[in-house]
Amino acid sequence: MAKPPLSHYSPKFANKAWAENDGYTSYFSCSYSDKVKKSPKGWKQWGRKRGLYSWLVEKSLDQDLETSASPIYEKIISYNELSENERFIWTQFMLSQLVRTPTYMKYERKTREIFGITEEPNHCRVGCKDCLDLNFVANRDWCLLLAHEDDFFVRSDNPILQSGFIELPDTCLFYPLTPKLCFVACSMPSGWNAFTNRPNETCGYQLAKGGAHLFNFHLAKAAGESLIISPKDDGVIAEKMYSDILGLYPQPPFSLHVLDGADSENAYESIRKIMSHTDGFEYPNWQLDELVPFYQKNSSAGAT
Repeated sequence: MAKPPLSHYSPKFANKAWAENDGYTSYFSCSYSDKVKKSPKGWKQWGRKRGLYSWLVEKSLDQDLETSASPIYEKIISYNELSENERFIWTQFMLSQLVRTPTYMKYERKTREIFGITEEPNHCRVGCKDCLDLNFVANRDWCLLLAHEDDFFVRSDNPILQSGFIELPDTCLFYPLTPKLCFVACSMPSGWNAFTNRPNETCGYQLAKGGAHLFNFHLAKAAGESLIISPKDDGVIAEKMYSDILGLYPQPPFSLHVLDGADSENAYESIRKIMSHTDGFEYPNWQLDELVPFYQKNSSAGAT
């Protein structure tokens, strides 16, 4: 019987910026010792796991989504504005990144088991170009955060840090593009309408020294089991931080719950219970108070 595919939950084109001499340094939770360890990884060897999804889904992610998203990624890191169509393709890629990770799929399986769900969702993992949910990201203001020359961003196996339900205006999404650059889909004012709003042009902000480490703290904490760092950025500070906090509170699978009217409090509690039941650990309330809300600014941004 043929082996299932090595499913790329974080595609190679989006990871390679962290590779130095064809490799990364990876911090990971060791299943044998319950400790966080680190080791070198080849640039094609991280961000994949065998059998997450079928060959059909793997090929569709590659051919139907990543082939279109890769040149848009290059355009963003070159500081070029996207067309409206490109914004929606990039948003489809972002939402796909959220639902194709081992962490998300673990919580999804448990949810299906709890509620006895057997049917498979349409457009599984790849998303749909006509999905209305795309408006909740594409029609936010966007910005790029540039790390101080002495700082850097990491990439975790939950590559996107999503602060809350995408339907809520004050939610934002952080997605490191390179060790020096992080994409942000920003929080919006309370009266924001995702279906009529026309977002501002993308702004870029230089972070103060140390500013990127605040984001790295939350990215590492929201990891599932591992992260990568460029070997030139590794050191005592990184080793101490990631050894202590890696995966302490994995990225919540917000899209497993549809908001019912304005009652977001029950929705957050539902997600917390799913995570706690799955992991056998009573998670506290999810909070990113240091980071959100995060609005597009017209002047230089600090850490928030």
